[in-house]
Amino acid sequence: MNKQQKKNTFVYKIVMIALVGIIAITLAGCGTDEVTSESSDGSKEEISVAVVQDYPPFEYKVDEKLTGFDVELVEAVAEKADMTVNWEIMKFDGIIPALQANQVDAAVSAIGIRDDRLEVVDFSDPYFESGLSLVTLKDSAFESEADLEGSTIVAKQGTSSLELANKLAEEYNGEVTKLQDDATMYMELENGNADVVINDYPSVAYKINQDGEDSELRIVGDKYPSEDYGIAISKGSEGLVEKMNTGLQELKDSGEFDELYSQYFSEE
Repeated sequence: MNKQQKKNTFVYKIVMIALVGIIAITLAGCGTDEVTSESSDGSKEEISVAVVQDYPPFEYKVDEKLTGFDVELVEAVAEKADMTVNWEIMKFDGIIPALQANQVDAAVSAIGIRDDRLEVVDFSDPYFESGLSLVTLKDSAFESEADLEGSTIVAKQGTSSLELANKLAEEYNGEVTKLQDDATMYMELENGNADVVINDYPSVAYKINQDGEDSELRIVGDKYPSEDYGIAISKGSEGLVEKMNTGLQELKDSGEFDELYSQYFSEE
């Protein structure tokens, strides 16, 4: 083989190596695109949901894990809608502002469906019918609403309980203390800094039941009517409202909703 033939052979080999490299890179690129496409198609939509962490039985923590009726319900609804939930823990009175600012997609924390809230956020269909209760200590002299004259009433900031507390305080010449969480409210009662607490009946009944014979609390009179609870959703997210409603209805139709409800609110 002469020098020219050797040179041609060398160039040919270089060209072939380059072509093989280009083909390999192209195939690898095609493979990556295919995997990305499959991953994208198969991934679930993620939604951020605001929640409090200290309102049993609706939302609370067990061994640092968030749980409760509301939490399990929203996760079940999201599963029906092929979505995953990222929980954002915050104080109750920060939830509606967070929705208005689009910091979260939705929220659940025993949130009553009220006209003033409907002006700034959307809601799913109702999922829970609630009520409000007067709560006092077992050895208290309070027996009825009429005993509220000149009393100190504790209620949670930003709730329907606070609205009722303000109304009763005005009617019975009382005072209202606004606090942020259940534990602090009951502590005010037990420390003698308040006469009664107003809170959602399901939460009060659950606490008394869980404390059993050690409970220092009792409910005064019949419960007051209150708004139904709904999943709050940022304004304009009609698609998410529809998904939540569809998931809720599927849970009710399948009987799964009743099973979940009975786990937390069974009267047996």
